Amino acid sequence: MHKNLYLALAGIAIGGIGFGLINPVTVILLEKSETPALLTGIVTTAGYISIVLFSPLAGKFLKKYRIRNIVLIGFFIWALGALAHIFWRYYPLLLTVKFIMGLGGTIIFVSTEFIINFYSDDSNRGKNTGIYVVLLSIGIAIGTLLIWTLEISDWVPFVIGSSVMFIVWFLYFLFFESFQFTNSSSANDNMRLSDMPVISLISSAVYGIMESSLVVVIPIYGLRSMYDTTDVSSFLTSLVIGGIILLYLIGYMADKIDKRKLLSAISVILAILFLLPLFRANFTYLILLFFLIGGIVPAYYTIGLNYTMEKVERDFIAEANGYYVMFYGIGTIAGPIIGSIMIDIETRFAYWVFASLLSLSYWFILSREKNAERGAFSSN
Repeated sequence: MHKNLYLALAGIAIGGIGFGLINPVTVILLEKSETPALLTGIVTTAGYISIVLFSPLAGKFLKKYRIRNIVLIGFFIWALGALAHIFWRYYPLLLTVKFIMGLGGTIIFVSTEFIINFYSDDSNRGKNTGIYVVLLSIGIAIGTLLIWTLEISDWVPFVIGSSVMFIVWFLYFLFFESFQFTNSSSANDNMRLSDMPVISLISSAVYGIMESSLVVVIPIYGLRSMYDTTDVSSFLTSLVIGGIILLYLIGYMADKIDKRKLLSAISVILAILFLLPLFRANFTYLILLFFLIGGIVPAYYTIGLNYTMEKVERDFIAEANGYYVMFYGIGTIAGPIIGSIMIDIETRFAYWVFASLLSLSYWFILSREKNAERGAFSSN
């Protein structure tokens, strides 16, 4: 593997600590200060709005400018945004910080995924993408384990999150081999959103809804179910560790199995898992359940991304990554608001039923797309 690929994987692992720490800590602080769940959802969503607005541009910037410069800007913005969270009590400022930090996060994810896809091919893309998400999950798991630093002071987690991002910034500054992605035959051509596979865009959006809503729902669900902050941290850590242990295997399978069939199987499994909190709510049971959910939900993103790279021309992988992340952002805008509304309606049942129905809906779309392709083939 090229050293830039190693650096991208190492950087996302270290940066994951910040991703796993900042949002859950913010949600916990807002919940403990008796902030309405809907306002908590809106604050969380602010960072995702910038993802939707900026991700298509990020893909075009990667195609036009040197990758190193773009990545450095992304990590610098995110690091400053994490530090600015020390003013979390001021809601208008917090909304602004979340939005600006979302710009940095967009650049980080689009750039990292582009680097991985640039140095991968069809024989190892699923494995490399799986490693990417596993390392990100490891970093996020470490971040959630650091939620306890709230007991020292409410500003400590934000300083930690900012510091790890500056570490990654220095690694890229010192070691990244600069290059500019160019395509000889279509340097001035742009990929249109309509050229993207529908299945992959929906997969990214569904993942965005689930991932962002779970980050909001699990802390509130845990606290309202009489669990303490340490227990909530354990729930979130279990969610992330599931991705570490299970997702590499799923990524490896993506190189061997038809990706549409794999997405269908994942949808059915998740539809069942999301209904299980309706029956029991003891600590050990929830730890195991969140482990399984956390291991399978990210597969929507990784398999959908692999499917995308199979279907688009190599000249447009940067823009395809941008559009893919844009639909992830659309999902993440809806996720926290839907999750907070559901858990306000009914703490124990409403959200889990919604998530199960969402999984089944995507399975239905996959089935219809498959039948449509069969019909088109038969008519020819």
